[in-house]
Amino acid sequence: MTRLGIAWVAVAALLLAAGARADVSRAKASGEPSRLRIGGPLEMAPFAYLDQSGVYTGFSVDLLQSVGQQLGIENVFFYPALPAESLRALAEGEIDCIHSVRYTPELAQKFIFAAFYLESPSLIFVIQERYDLASLQDLLGKRVAVLEDDPAYGVLKRIRQVQLVPVKDIARGFFLLRNGGVDAYVGERLTTMRFLGESNLSGQVKTVGTEVARSRFGVLVRTDEQDLARRLAKGFADVERSGIRERIFNQWFGEKIQPQPPLSRRVLRWVFIFVGGSLLVAMIVLGWNLLLQRELALKAIAIEKAQLDKTIAEEKSRFEAIVQSMTEGLMLVDPQGRIAYLNARGAQYLGRRVEDLLGHPLGVLNEHLLAVAADREVLARKLEYAQQYPSNPLVIEYSAVTTRRQEIRLKLFPVRDRQGEYAGRGLLIEDVTHEREVERLKAEFVSIASHELRTPMTSILGFSELMLTQELPRPLNQRYTEQIHKEAERLTRILNDMLDLSYLESGEGVLEIKQVHFGELINEVVESFQAQLKDRRELKISLAPDTGVLWADRDKLSQVLWNLLSNADKYSPPGKPVGLEVARREQPEPEWNLSRDETALIFPALELRVIDFGQGIPPDHLSLIFTPFHRVETAVHTIRGTGLGLAIVKRIVEAHRGRVWAQSEPGVRTVFTVLLPLRSRAGSQEG
Repeated sequence: MTRLGIAWVAVAALLLAAGARADVSRAKASGEPSRLRIGGPLEMAPFAYLDQSGVYTGFSVDLLQSVGQQLGIENVFFYPALPAESLRALAEGEIDCIHSVRYTPELAQKFIFAAFYLESPSLIFVIQERYDLASLQDLLGKRVAVLEDDPAYGVLKRIRQVQLVPVKDIARGFFLLRNGGVDAYVGERLTTMRFLGESNLSGQVKTVGTEVARSRFGVLVRTDEQDLARRLAKGFADVERSGIRERIFNQWFGEKIQPQPPLSRRVLRWVFIFVGGSLLVAMIVLGWNLLLQRELALKAIAIEKAQLDKTIAEEKSRFEAIVQSMTEGLMLVDPQGRIAYLNARGAQYLGRRVEDLLGHPLGVLNEHLLAVAADREVLARKLEYAQQYPSNPLVIEYSAVTTRRQEIRLKLFPVRDRQGEYAGRGLLIEDVTHEREVERLKAEFVSIASHELRTPMTSILGFSELMLTQELPRPLNQRYTEQIHKEAERLTRILNDMLDLSYLESGEGVLEIKQVHFGELINEVVESFQAQLKDRRELKISLAPDTGVLWADRDKLSQVLWNLLSNADKYSPPGKPVGLEVARREQPEPEWNLSRDETALIFPALELRVIDFGQGIPPDHLSLIFTPFHRVETAVHTIRGTGLGLAIVKRIVEAHRGRVWAQSEPGVRTVFTVLLPLRSRAGSQEG
């Protein structure tokens, strides 16, 4: 994250803190559930940091969320900021506590350390090939990189013979270490090992000697919050006792770096190599005569064996090619319950490396499956049954939740030899996520069709039957005719939505690209839209004068505007306005989280925002509202729709190489944002 980005986050944190104080006052007045406001560092991976999506995450964040759940605190809010700003906010009561605070006597005099939840030593890290450095004593006269805020800095500073090289971050320290700028790096163990694991440097570095210093990290509260300190201490004790802390710790911190073996072991190893080499030479000399005598026989055997090996290798290669090209994963387990074979597709579906599973008991696989399963209890019962009856065929389906949700099907079958004896077990692994999604869409389509299509058809048939079988007064006949026409139009819109979505998703359609004056298009769509509004809802329009001209499909953009305005109108209470804002953008906003490639492709761009002040969209639905047939459950039961309008908007915008997303504050407002690139027909930027 750039310094500008951190500054924006700090400002946002201050605004959130001010808003939180107002929320707390309202909560106390209305009797809402308790909440906990927690400050913390902006960048202290893996304790706490902002990831690429701008989400505040880390070991301390997950641990404190678990503590809040143990204490029954319904709302836990995090306010990342610079250390000085966090201490000021705590002192002034804007936040309740600060996490990931390293213990110092100065802080202990001003605040209370409610709980120490992590201790970590500072160790000496050197390149694997450095055998001359084995302890702190060996660092005398050497150049040593160390973080300025690490407690080891003060320890090493008192040793005059050590040449200290202060660094601002771990990456700089290891850059100097790998390029010979320093002889060793001294740093806190957990964060350093996390960095080495993410940088694939674990195999190049080792630790030597004992710890140089030790850091304790805890939660800081004000001295007048004794009750909060006791509650937090109890929460941490409960999390420790229940094993939750251990699981979170294992999730965030990687495997240990193997320390350098002691000098005696290295000497002994070279002795064994020398003795073994000498014995090998002696055996070769003694056996040479025997080898000469058996040379003819061995040559014949070697030729036969070579032919047999070639045949076996060809068969194995053919079998491997077939198995590796399977769309399903394949695993074979020997009679002792150890994994004997796993193809690459199976490892991909399971989210593990082949070498991590081969030769291990089947229980290792079961532990991994349970760790990522959405419903662990159900899967545990099925795996237990499979273990009790290994010779019975069995099909197990479960949902795996890792970086995305997958639906996995396991087909277990016994493997028997030519005599019919049990020789192990086979396991076919299939990713059926797409099949389940197709089934969901099919079910949604049937549900939509059975309701949204049947309703207008029922009205049409009912009114037309009355008109055919009865003599009706002219006014009533006119009213029934208008109702039939209205329902026919509604039916046509539903069918057109389905056809449009199918047309866009098939990829067969071609956009009719031409110059579009966006301001004129806005005025036309708004005028037409206002004409069909029943309650004459107010449209607040903000149209920038420099929107310019873009190359696009005019009819498709009209459909995007119409769908977004119609959606805002449907979900806005009576009397509430709908906002429409159009502006030109030269660069994206940081919170949009666009990649460098997306920025180069889209900008300069037109930004279109449609704003309604309805009940909003729940956070867990924001990523789903652009999928076909998805509708948010609402208390306003009179709202009709197929769940296709936003899906069509997304396909049309992306066909124009644009982007669309939604942001919502439940109970306040919802904003749909569309970005359309301002580019000429030849691909150059519009001026």
